[in-house]
Amino acid sequence: MFLNQLDINPASKAREIVELDYRTAVVFDDYGIRYCCGIQRPLGEVCADQNVNIDQLIAALNKAIRPINISNQTAFEKWPVEFLIDYIVNIHHHYLNETLPVLAEGLSAFTKEHKDRFPAINELNRVFNKFAAANPAHLIQEEENIFPYLRQVAHAYEDEDTSSFAPLMIKTLRKPLASFMEQDHQVLQDSILQFRQLTNNYTPLTGICPSHKVLLAKLRELDNDMTQHFYLENDILIPKVLRMEQELLQRNN
Repeated sequence: MFLNQLDINPASKAREIVELDYRTAVVFDDYGIRYCCGIQRPLGEVCADQNVNIDQLIAALNKAIRPINISNQTAFEKWPVEFLIDYIVNIHHHYLNETLPVLAEGLSAFTKEHKDRFPAINELNRVFNKFAAANPAHLIQEEENIFPYLRQVAHAYEDEDTSSFAPLMIKTLRKPLASFMEQDHQVLQDSILQFRQLTNNYTPLTGICPSHKVLLAKLRELDNDMTQHFYLENDILIPKVLRMEQELLQRNN
């Protein structure tokens, strides 16, 4: 269900397309075309019946499955602090803000319909709701408190301006960051681990419907995004700024 090469044409069927790449599900939802259960007809027929422009639909589906990859050779550690923060906010924070409400709604609807058949889905829904509820405050804390402070330290370091760093010394960078990493991040990381356990690493059950496969694929996508998000902050950004802070402190001695 992920990154397969698809030849989408009027003879293709919605369910088969979604089975091959879960990212097409949102396009079918937008156009009001069913892909989950029931008799599947060729897209050409469905579009004619529902007054949907087949060329526009196919274009939207192809856009949804276009490959977007980041090279493993990307040297994040060499990026300037400003650029790294902007990347985290515009890529990872934006992804969470856009994805979590939609995924929460889909998971809640699926839980109501299939909780008897899939008992673990109740616990998965509970854990996900806790995860989604914790994220807004976490992102606000980063964007309004942590990141502005990191930018200040980086500016002082790059300008070699010890006087601009002096007022920053009123605060202790290590203390809020330690709390930020150990508490906020740990709660989110624990939720990701529970997602994996409750879904057997996002493995679909035999004979499961496409809508459940789509949910599992989206959870896996969230897992992948959060893994890189944590890596950029915990292993690259925060240690980099702490080293800058230490050097600035030494300059003021």
